[in-house]
Amino acid sequence: MEAAYQTHIGCVRAFNEDTGAVVQLENGYLIAIVADGMGGHQAGDVASLMAVDIIRMNISTLPDDLKPDEAIDLLDQAILKANDEIYRYAMGHDDCKGMGTTIAVCILSNDWIVTGHIGDSRIYRLSMGKLTQLTDDHSLVNELLKNGQISEEEAKKHPQKNVLTRALGTDLDVEVDLKVFEWEPQDQFLICTDGLSNKISSQQIQYTLASSPTPDMAVTALIKLALDAGGEDNITAVVINTPSSKEDSGSGVPE
Repeated sequence: MEAAYQTHIGCVRAFNEDTGAVVQLENGYLIAIVADGMGGHQAGDVASLMAVDIIRMNISTLPDDLKPDEAIDLLDQAILKANDEIYRYAMGHDDCKGMGTTIAVCILSNDWIVTGHIGDSRIYRLSMGKLTQLTDDHSLVNELLKNGQISEEEAKKHPQKNVLTRALGTDLDVEVDLKVFEWEPQDQFLICTDGLSNKISSQQIQYTLASSPTPDMAVTALIKLALDAGGEDNITAVVINTPSSKEDSGSGVPE
């Protein structure tokens, strides 16, 4: 597997409250994490950094023969631990009260991918030329859209577009959306914050992934598209390319 990660402050924001990571374990697992923090006066970057560090630490050693259901349990525990620590830290620090973050995590083995997410950071899959969003936004606008109260066009411009119905660290209890998929050779995965997904279309994402020879080139091109479209928010993305066959699943992760 090959993967690349980039984050950009964008064109407007004073701070980058996004955090991400790509980790290649020695036994072949690939871990990708993206978090979009929120809160007053840099508290968002505290929350997103804590989330990525805690989750990475808690899934940094995985057994060689890990089963998908075991990976789901481990990921669920890691994300809930991050939620607990962020919540308690915020309660003990006045300048961080109310802080929180989205989270989107992928664990890839030689056969499957497990995803976990809270909030509106997204995970996409491009397979056989078709782009699919694997996550469901935990946002007010998405609830209105699913209930038929607004149209897709109205959703794109809704004034409460950034209001989340679920976030990491804002409450003591939170539910994690967890899924498992078998990946196919030459599948591509994109994990991104809404600074990317709010600015460029699914068609642009699909074309960019399909036409970029490497994950690094894909990430660079996607972030440039978001910046060219205004770049009002922080922008973070991870792109993962699976190999042409499952027998050739060694990874290359650029430094």
